[in-house]
Amino acid sequence: MKLLYKSAIILSLGFFTLILASCGDNYNEASDFSGDGKGGSTARFTFLKGYLYIVDETTLKTVDISQPDNPRVIGTVGVGDGIETIFPYENYLFLGSQWGMYIYSLENGPLPSYLSLFEHSFACDPVVVANNIAYVTLRSGTSCATGPDRMEVIDVSDLSNPTLINTVDMLNPHGLAVNDTLLFVGEGDQGFKVFNIKDRRDPKQIAFYDSIPATDMISIGGKRELIITGSNGIYQYNYQDIDSIYMLSKILSTDVE
Repeated sequence: MKLLYKSAIILSLGFFTLILASCGDNYNEASDFSGDGKGGSTARFTFLKGYLYIVDETTLKTVDISQPDNPRVIGTVGVGDGIETIFPYENYLFLGSQWGMYIYSLENGPLPSYLSLFEHSFACDPVVVANNIAYVTLRSGTSCATGPDRMEVIDVSDLSNPTLINTVDMLNPHGLAVNDTLLFVGEGDQGFKVFNIKDRRDPKQIAFYDSIPATDMISIGGKRELIITGSNGIYQYNYQDIDSIYMLSKILSTDVE
């Protein structure tokens, strides 16, 4: 029954993502879908400017959800092979793939248009973006066996020409989350690290919680709370004091005969 509980974790992460999407700063009524979503860095869908964007391994779909009981796919774009993740930033979509980071623009409407590709070695590739800096994790293992274990810091101030400006050695990095001057990076079963990014180009590690498995995470900035998914389940932590975080709630994954 392990598969059942792994599926439950995935569904729960989607549930949290949808809650956050519908309860953003622009949310006024149950029927208001004009805001932006907030999901984990390993998500395959995101909510931006009133539309749902979904990626599979080769395509990016735009879904009109203005009528929640009748969602419509209004566009499909081929985006190459090995697409894994999607992350929204301002009017842009950042797609993580096994080959690199794709950037698509929504400046001219809900249908994405290709801007650029930042290439790297073959590796799994979650991405988050803040203040014109993208943070990308590359890891070895499973389907990404040839990748290095590191985080890349990429200047995306010129979206047509993203530029690598720094790298940080990691153990086996997975998903990320960013809030103001803090960057959280999961190290899978080995825990998660916290970086100070006051200097956006030069992350400095300030904490390592090696007892909290972290595959992906979502930061709720105003409350300074962190939702973490890992091999053991889903956890919610408060990080008002980054040196002494504490757990608020958890949904455990257990084996059932």
